[in-house]
Amino acid sequence: MVLISGFISEDYNFPINEQGKYHFSEVVEIPGLDKEQLYENGTSFMKKIKVLNSKKKYLYTDIENLTLKSKGSFMVYKIGSIKKSIAGAVEYNIQLEFKDGKCRYTISSFTFNEYKRNRYGKYEPVKGKHSPLEMEVSSLNKKEWEKHRQVVYEKTQDLIQNLQSDLIQYEEPKTKKSKKNDNW
Repeated sequence: MVLISGFISEDYNFPINEQGKYHFSEVVEIPGLDKEQLYENGTSFMKKIKVLNSKKKYLYTDIENLTLKSKGSFMVYKIGSIKKSIAGAVEYNIQLEFKDGKCRYTISSFTFNEYKRNRYGKYEPVKGKHSPLEMEVSSLNKKEWEKHRQVVYEKTQDLIQNLQSDLIQYEEPKTKKSKKNDNW
């Protein structure tokens, strides 16, 4: 009898901190930009991040220490269905810290919030059903849970790439060109 283990290829590895939580953190070198310009670029990036089904603003700015904190989320979908159906949303915390030519980002506290259909056929979050992404599930739900983790890893990598490209943006100060007017 041959047992095949690992139905889903695990080509992703979440970085884990001392508490055993998934935790992305890195210092990005951006030469040529001072901390104020990086802070402005980071602020414009963080304003784009939203939490699904929430009108509340989560962006916290600390101008003195040049740090930004926010919460964000994205959807994950069920596998194996004919039509795309929502499995839930994953929320995360993101923090940016700035120095001249450097930015440190930290993305952590991934939690999964399950979604169910309401009586009108619309998907909505199940209240009080938040599970940390690090949690191990039963063998019955393991395949779907691993797929959710893989999607979260890929979307987090996309988020990091978007952050890095937005931080590099630099706009030259606009100067007014004076016209020479000989008719006066």
